[in-house]
Amino acid sequence: MSLTEVVYKIRSDTFAPCIVSGKNPDVRVILNQVSHDVSNQTVRLLATVLGPEAAAQETTKVLMGSFDTADIVRQTKDQVTFRASVSLDTIRKTGNPAAFALEHFGPEVLVQPALIHNGYLHVRLVVTGKVDLAAMLAAYEQGVKAGRWSDFKLVRIDDFDPEQQIHGAFSENLTQKQLEVIKTALALGFYNTPRNVTLDDLSSIFGISKAAVHNRLQAAERKVIAKYFS
Repeated sequence: MSLTEVVYKIRSDTFAPCIVSGKNPDVRVILNQVSHDVSNQTVRLLATVLGPEAAAQETTKVLMGSFDTADIVRQTKDQVTFRASVSLDTIRKTGNPAAFALEHFGPEVLVQPALIHNGYLHVRLVVTGKVDLAAMLAAYEQGVKAGRWSDFKLVRIDDFDPEQQIHGAFSENLTQKQLEVIKTALALGFYNTPRNVTLDDLSSIFGISKAAVHNRLQAAERKVIAKYFS
């Protein structure tokens, strides 16, 4: 079965974080989707806000207000990272343009780390099968007419070959729990020198023991190393 990579940027003039990021071009927001609970239509993610202190704090306050729950995990002078959860209903109500991907492609789509910058949500998706570009653009136009978003720019649409991308090749061999933990650890700076977060921090984020976090990381690292050097 084929895979398709879709990269685009989309803007909503009613989504407060897009408005604030448009006013603060030095600020960047990185969104890492950790999981998607299809049963209750809830997305869990980690968000990292980077930029000058005052602008980053303003953006963080506005962004956190667009989720159902949000808790700061780490904060420095020019960086704030928080974990959040949000329902599809809230995504729609707040004007979040992420609704476009979830509604058009469905919950099975693989959402890569996204970026909010200069008023746009920059999105990279991996979709099962071929993408009907005409249908995709028609769905976007319907959203414009309904006032849900105001601009859309398609950056790339092409076949996705996981063998050509390290992340794709590695993630195929990891369990979902291993992938969630190692992605979170990487996003929060666990592999930085010195480390920005500890095993205790990760244990708190996932609500599991420190030993369980260590075991998942160790298993994931072993698979990645084996894949790379075998």
